Amino acid sequence: MITYIKINGFKSFQNFEMEFTPLSIIAGTNASGKSNLFDALRLISHLAEAEKIHNAFRKEQRGEMYELFSQLDENTHSREMEFCIEMLVNRTIKDAWGGEANLKYTRLRYELKIRRFINRSGIEDIEVTYEWLENLKHQDDKWIKFLPKETLTYWRPKVETGKRGIPYIYTESINEILTVVVPQDGSQGGNKRTYPLTNASRTVLSSIDSVDFKHILAAKEEMKSWRFLQLNPEDLRMPTSKKTGEDVISPSGKNLAAALYRINLDDAYSLVEISRKLNSFLPNFTEVMIKDDIANKQFIISLKGTDGKEYTSRVLSEGTLRLLTLCVLEQDMKHTGLLCFEEPENGIHPFRIKATVELLKDLSIDFTNLNMPLRQVIVNTHSPVLVSEMYKFKGDKYVSIHFAEMISRIATFDNKKVKLFVSKITPVAMDAESTIEFTEYERKITLHRIKEYLQTLDVEANS
Repeated sequence: MITYIKINGFKSFQNFEMEFTPLSIIAGTNASGKSNLFDALRLISHLAEAEKIHNAFRKEQRGEMYELFSQLDENTHSREMEFCIEMLVNRTIKDAWGGEANLKYTRLRYELKIRRFINRSGIEDIEVTYEWLENLKHQDDKWIKFLPKETLTYWRPKVETGKRGIPYIYTESINEILTVVVPQDGSQGGNKRTYPLTNASRTVLSSIDSVDFKHILAAKEEMKSWRFLQLNPEDLRMPTSKKTGEDVISPSGKNLAAALYRINLDDAYSLVEISRKLNSFLPNFTEVMIKDDIANKQFIISLKGTDGKEYTSRVLSEGTLRLLTLCVLEQDMKHTGLLCFEEPENGIHPFRIKATVELLKDLSIDFTNLNMPLRQVIVNTHSPVLVSEMYKFKGDKYVSIHFAEMISRIATFDNKKVKLFVSKITPVAMDAESTIEFTEYERKITLHRIKEYLQTLDVEANS
């Protein structure tokens, strides 16, 4: 799970910092930068697996490659973007060949810089200029306060001897050429891999596939696992063809039926739990069923109603299908890591948003439960109803609400002062401390603005 991010030079972000909890809610009006944060996370995820950084920049991003760099004025964009990500990763890692290794450190920090330039052909191009991965030192790890003392050593193992003093990836100048160095994992010396950064077209982290470099692989797999839900009701309604070869729910909701069939095969009691959970939110449905339509080579979801009738997914409402998807994800052992959910209130009746909030909470990790997968949810929303329901978790340190807005800022580039409109996302005071420093004035202003935001709910209710 991601615990901290710093972004500079990407879209509307300039020296931007944000800290995350297992369930983080980002509220704000349209054009306040909420979606830009998801775009940044999506780009980082693709950079961790793409064979070429150009492919990552083109995949699921809004705008041309140069437009992802911060716009400084009408005709100018920044020349470099940089990211810093701190994360908590699983204690064990597997590679594609079945190799498995235990990690010495589960708290990692990854840094990356990408530069745009004009190549020899006069074409706009990009390259990696800096890469770094290190373990977070215990004494410097402020986020760790979110972990309960009784389970702290499970999530962040104690290191008695042989503490690592060198990064897993670092960048230095060798023979006046910027070079990424990858030392052996588990050793302070030994052989090193070197990668000269001469028009580097991919990240070094993306090239590591073996548990021989287990901490690099763990960071890579964490970022690759980030998922971005944008559920499409038409995709949710469709049965899953057996010819797809897929049994994992896609970002749009495809393969929901195949995922449910797999879950039922692994543990038939999971279907009982899914039925029970959905019934607690939608009392008109008593049972969730999955059918193997052998004749048509497909899987079909249906719900049994209190009237005794069966309703296939083809006729279910969008809201029902969205709640069902969250119930299925909770029981899906293949679902681990970060889930980014854009406007989960879409298609949900306001009376059902409370149920949605409870499901989102259930989908995020409770660190006191050692049997629970390492799961995290980040939501962006413009719904005051959803924010109001989330605010009821005030005092729960695993839940945080943040307020997004665009602010103006004066900055200097090439000895020239420019006025920028940048994203700012400030945590709302909920009796939970942030390790990022904000002034008391900023906190009061943010709390005031979120209260104003919630008052629109009263206006809507009385209109």
